[in-house]
Amino acid sequence: MAADGEERDGRESRYATADRYKQQLHEGSPLLHPSLLTPRSALLRGRQRQRQSQRQRRRSSVKNLLRHFSAVEDSEDEEDHIAFTTSLFGFDPTLFISVALGLVSGTLYGFGRYSRDVKDVLNLSQTQVSALGILLDTGNYIGHPVTGYVYDVHGPRISCVAAAGIVFGSYACIHLVVNDNTNTNIDDDDSSDAGTLTSVHWLLLALGFTLVGFGSGLGYIAALGTTAKKFSGTEQSGRAVGFVAAGYGLSSTLVGITYDVCGLRWFFLLWAVLVAIVNCLGAFLFPPARRSGYIEIIEENGAIAGANTEDIESYRWTTWRKCSFWMIFYSFACVAGCGLFVINNVSTMVESIGGEDSLAGALVYLLSVCSCGGRIVIGVVADTGIAKLTLFRTAALIMAISLLLSAAGSPSSSQALLVATVALAASSYGALWVIIVGLLSDMYGKDHFGKDYGVIALGPALSGMVFNSYSAWVYEANIDDADDLSVCIGISCYRKSFLMTALAAMTGLLLLFVIGHAKPDHQ
Repeated sequence: MAADGEERDGRESRYATADRYKQQLHEGSPLLHPSLLTPRSALLRGRQRQRQSQRQRRRSSVKNLLRHFSAVEDSEDEEDHIAFTTSLFGFDPTLFISVALGLVSGTLYGFGRYSRDVKDVLNLSQTQVSALGILLDTGNYIGHPVTGYVYDVHGPRISCVAAAGIVFGSYACIHLVVNDNTNTNIDDDDSSDAGTLTSVHWLLLALGFTLVGFGSGLGYIAALGTTAKKFSGTEQSGRAVGFVAAGYGLSSTLVGITYDVCGLRWFFLLWAVLVAIVNCLGAFLFPPARRSGYIEIIEENGAIAGANTEDIESYRWTTWRKCSFWMIFYSFACVAGCGLFVINNVSTMVESIGGEDSLAGALVYLLSVCSCGGRIVIGVVADTGIAKLTLFRTAALIMAISLLLSAAGSPSSSQALLVATVALAASSYGALWVIIVGLLSDMYGKDHFGKDYGVIALGPALSGMVFNSYSAWVYEANIDDADDLSVCIGISCYRKSFLMTALAAMTGLLLLFVIGHAKPDHQ
């Protein structure tokens, strides 16, 4: 009996000790004697605790990452970020990185520099080359409502991250297609052995150009919107936006320089890497976007039920319901679409009038410089207080005149007039993209700038598609089959296209006079 009692007391003592250490384990205390617990139970509890700790660390990392790239609901994080970057660089790098983003986001303007070589190397028709230019513009401009929404909701950091991934993948895809469909050195002028494009490769090429345009729009709206908000209400607002837009227009110069250096073989891969690097820098250097409007209304009133109905209604996006907005949309589409027509066809325009390839390269540089200069000059002029609609009308008139010059040209003067057309059209086109930012902000406010700008930017995509399709049809209709099956020679190749686009620019100009000095629709 005594032995049984001792054994029972020993078991109770061990059970009590085990219970005590189980309680310590539950409370997070160190497990000093795991041998006192059931071995399998101790092992399972240790593994479960380790997995929970790992999950908590992963969740914390993801939350911190999302918090860095997302918009904030107060200004503390924004102020901390600005103070940190200012102490790091000695100045606020927002404008600097915005201009850099503009420089790498406007590569669609350099399409005319390499389109002729892409046509020769891949054995494409003029209609197919024009289709690639249309897809590049369409992805950029039709994608603007989506990019504007992403910017308004998630801020510039998410926009830059998405732009880096999309443009890198798209340019890399184009690089592979171009290099897989040639049997010769594509840096040489001889393209007699150029490969024939398969349907799959054509679809990849079309998708690649479309997504390049879309991804470029994501980066540019982040740069433009951030700059417009940062300098809003200051005397430098027009110049700041002008510098960012100038970088966007100057991108075609970088395209031309890099193309001359590395050739078609490595051109697309180079830009895939370059665009990705600059957008990643933007994702980390841009300040977090502060949520405004509806969130601040709820915070101010304490709860959704207590929010002022009129304040909430004023924050809703109602710009699309206004007649003046759609009149601006149509005018901008008519005038800016003419600029896209010149930009996308400058290389074949030179070829059609017997110009050398060196002239095409020089015109691409001229186009870029004039577009850049037009953006800077109009930004400075806008800060003097001249009405934005007056500047808009002036740009539309210059665009119409530039197109009429080439339409009225003769064979002997066609090259000189084409130079004048490119210079004036590029200056007008660049100025338009600065004017429209100030016009939208003045008339409809900044709370929904991304969406307003995104819808307006649809106009040039639609009109540019019409103008480029019509010009390709006129071009191929004037080809002399006895000489060449793919090249049109003579001023008749683009005369009707110049006339049609000049008429569109005049239509936009007349509509701007109908709009008048509309009263701003925001408080």
